[in-house]
Amino acid sequence: MYKLAVIGLGLIGLVGCQSLPTPETNKAEPTPSSEKKEIITPSGVVITPYDREEIQRKKMQVVIPEQRSRQQFDDGRKLPAFKKLMQKSQLAYKQGQWNQAEAAALQAQRLAPQAAETYLYLALVANKKNKPANAEALAQRGLSYAQSNAMKKQLWLAILKAAQQQKDPKTIQQAQTALKGL
Repeated sequence: MYKLAVIGLGLIGLVGCQSLPTPETNKAEPTPSSEKKEIITPSGVVITPYDREEIQRKKMQVVIPEQRSRQQFDDGRKLPAFKKLMQKSQLAYKQGQWNQAEAAALQAQRLAPQAAETYLYLALVANKKNKPANAEALAQRGLSYAQSNAMKKQLWLAILKAAQQQKDPKTIQQAQTALKGL
C-alpha cells in the first residue's frame, strides 16, 4: 500500500510539473514605425518572417563559349622583370647556352607561373638537353595556359619533337592532329 501511495504521488507530481505556467518573458511590442511582424512561440523563440518585397528576380548573364575563349587573364606577362628574364632566356637559347636559358625561364616562371612562354622555353631547353619526357610534360602544362593559337602551335611543335625523340606514335599522331586544327 505504501508503494502504491508513493507511485501515485510521483505521478501527480510529474503531471503537476508539466502543467505549471511558464514565466512571462519581456515581449517586445512592435513600434508603429516598424511594420515587421514578430511571432513569439511558447518556448521563447522569436520568428520574424521575411517580407515578400525582399525577394527579387534577376536575369542571369550567360557567357557564350566563344566569348569565354576570347577573354584574357592577367598571367604576369606585363611585368617588366618578367619581360627582361624572358629576353635573357631567348638570347641564351639562341646562343646555345641551355643552362642559362633554363635558369632565366625558371626565374620568369616564378614571377608569372601562368605564362605559357616560360613553359615553352623550358620545353625547348629540355628537348635540347635530350630530356624528351620532361619537355613533353612542360609543353602539355604550357598548353593549359596558352591563350593564342600561335603559342599553342609552338607548344604542340615542342610536344611533337619530344614524341619523335621518344618514338611514341600515339603522341606523334595527337600532336600532328592538333597542329592541323590550328
